[in-house]
Amino acid sequence: MNREKSTPSLFSFSISTVGKIEVLSDKRLTEKQAIELEKFLDAFDCIPISDEVARLAAMLRREKVLTLGDAIIVATAIIRKRILVTRDKSFIKKVSNLVEVLSI
Repeated sequence: MNREKSTPSLFSFSISTVGKIEVLSDKRLTEKQAIELEKFLDAFDCIPISDEVARLAAMLRREKVLTLGDAIIVATAIIRKRILVTRDKSFIKKVSNLVEVLSI
């Protein structure tokens, strides 16, 4: 079910590999919800972890108080020049000076 697209269109949505794992691993999801969510996420470009993302994520972890997953997500948004969408208010405070963030 992993569809990676090389060039996103003007209005495409992307999710990092780590973001996809985080969303799909929510313990509150029923099996049916997980299947529906996976179908929904298949419409997104799934961005793999590149060497460039890995290097930036490592630097961010050294300089900021970020989990490994959060560092990878932020690094992906920075390198891909994407808006980071999250509902995690404490995460927004940590990264809003690094990348454009949309709070939902």
